[in-house]
Amino acid sequence: MNRLGLCVAGLNGAVASTLVAGLALMRRRLAAPVALLSEAYRRSHQLAGWDDFVVAGWDPRGETLCESTRRHRVLEPHRLQPIAKELARQTVWERPSGRDRAARDIETFRRTHRLETVIVLNLIPTGENRASTQYAQAAQDTGCPFINFTPNECREDQLTAIPFAGRDGKTGQTWLKSVLAPALRARDLRVTGWFSTNLLGNDDGKVVGHPVKGRQKIRDKKRLLGPLLGYDPFHLVQINYFPPRGDTKESWDYIDLEGFLGMPMQLRISAQYRDSILAAPMCLDLARFLALAHRHGATGPQTWLSLYFKAPYANPTHDFARQVQLLHEHLKSLRD
Repeated sequence: MNRLGLCVAGLNGAVASTLVAGLALMRRRLAAPVALLSEAYRRSHQLAGWDDFVVAGWDPRGETLCESTRRHRVLEPHRLQPIAKELARQTVWERPSGRDRAARDIETFRRTHRLETVIVLNLIPTGENRASTQYAQAAQDTGCPFINFTPNECREDQLTAIPFAGRDGKTGQTWLKSVLAPALRARDLRVTGWFSTNLLGNDDGKVVGHPVKGRQKIRDKKRLLGPLLGYDPFHLVQINYFPPRGDTKESWDYIDLEGFLGMPMQLRISAQYRDSILAAPMCLDLARFLALAHRHGATGPQTWLSLYFKAPYANPTHDFARQVQLLHEHLKSLRD
């Protein structure tokens, strides 16, 4: 298997630093490959192993990955100790001045490590639409598959020569909504109201909890319920920045239902999700699967990867069970 390059925009962020730490731990057999759908297809589809990944990326914060992982406190210090030196050596580039500079960084990275395929992964903060577009265009200029795990706009309609996937990773609360809403519809239980709120204290929470900067995230979290139910109930979504929570997101969903004879019922769901622990393996799955798509000559939006996103490009379906079926059917077609 040829090595797989991964260029990450936002490398010092919580998700990216957790991704790199996770790769290092799995290489050393200090962690099992849990929550990775791609692992079941690694041998049959010749997907990259953990030793095959080569990671670099951009970030304006001027930290090493070792400093970033300690600052975010996603993993305990004793988990980081065996990989601290590797994290400290990780390449972090300055934020590029534009599309051309980002493309040069990618090409230099590819030549230096003799990489056949490089994936560009966008993890920069919500609201940075211009920078996100520059990374997407740099990916197109260099022939690299592109992942937009953010809610940012990337002018994806211009990405005609590469396979790409996005938008806005579906990690916890919205994922649960995409599982539960089709089940309620299947039982013909009518939802009259759905209130979703959560607390998040990491850097992402600081941005998406802002009343202006977080608008796109709120829209992405709200947009799937109507199509899933077949009608639009009263639907309220809130995101609150609460620093004591850190990377551990706490969410509540209050669902008002109408059952037989019009009798009211309620569902109340409380959950604690480790935000970056959910997101990081999804990004690794996407990198593996997009490399596979690239190898088969695919271009345009990869709708079979819609299960990973709140607002999937080309919007095939929001029903999680159907999205999982699309993934497995497509992977089976690549073997037939």
